[in-house]
Amino acid sequence: ILKESQEAYNKGISDFENKNYSNAFEFFTQAIELKPDFTEAYYNRACVAQILNQQETAIADFSKVIEENLEHVEAYYNRAETYTLSGFYDKAISDYNKLAEIQPNNNKPPYLLGEVYFLKGDYNEAISYLNVSLEIEKKYANAYNDIASSYRKLEKYETALKAQQDGILLEPGKDFMINNLGSIYKKMDEVDKAIETYSKAIKVNPQYFIAYNNRGSIYLEQENFSKAIGDFSTAIEINSEYPLAYNNRGISYYKLKEYDKSMADFNKAIELNSKYAAAFLNRGILKESLRDREGCCSDWHQAAELGISFAKKYIDVECEH
Repeated sequence: ILKESQEAYNKGISDFENKNYSNAFEFFTQAIELKPDFTEAYYNRACVAQILNQQETAIADFSKVIEENLEHVEAYYNRAETYTLSGFYDKAISDYNKLAEIQPNNNKPPYLLGEVYFLKGDYNEAISYLNVSLEIEKKYANAYNDIASSYRKLEKYETALKAQQDGILLEPGKDFMINNLGSIYKKMDEVDKAIETYSKAIKVNPQYFIAYNNRGSIYLEQENFSKAIGDFSTAIEINSEYPLAYNNRGISYYKLKEYDKSMADFNKAIELNSKYAAAFLNRGILKESLRDREGCCSDWHQAAELGISFAKKYIDVECEH
């Protein structure tokens, strides 16, 4: 039985390495059924379950590993990551705190604690842990980037700007950091600097579709629709499953009264993200322009349900009588 269990495990490892994840999952399961205390089989099955988006199985298997070994560092990291992806932020925080006890000189646990608190919307706590991470590793550029993002959320733009610039000084070639610097300039209403900075991010990485979308958003606000559409279209060419660019291009086409193109883009944005509240709101505005009363009201109700409160104003004016 032990031999058969090991053989199944080895086959699972082989399939895992060859990215045959469903087969790997089955072989690890066979290994566990033959040897119920096979800790590494649980660990590897959990890793496969993460990839297959079977989060409950991943959490259960990582927990089994931790029960057998209370200091299995990788199981804690992976379980915490799975908790985070599943929205169980407090459980992720508990795991990262345990890792900080196990690895007091490693900057990774406090950094990841900062990330989780950021996702929770507790930006001051995020900054606190990110600073702890920097105390351990002073040249960790990502921590400066996330501190900047936290201060941006707190609308402390000057402080955010300084943190972002510090991160870029450490690693000048990181496209997302340069892009984020552009977003700070935009928040500070320094639009020329924002455009220049987004353009720099694009120069660093011509495939960085987010920077195209962000630069296009400024052109849209400036009513430079041809440039806006150009940037949104480039973002879509690079990543055809990026709903924000479709939504923004849809707005641009709407402004130009190219309603068929606008409708196609809003539809695509919603197809890619069925909970994209802004796309429902915008499609509703387009439908109202097309005198589709039933359609616009349906979209605005959907936008309101998804969290856009001022969609109710459209509903009150156009739908509730």
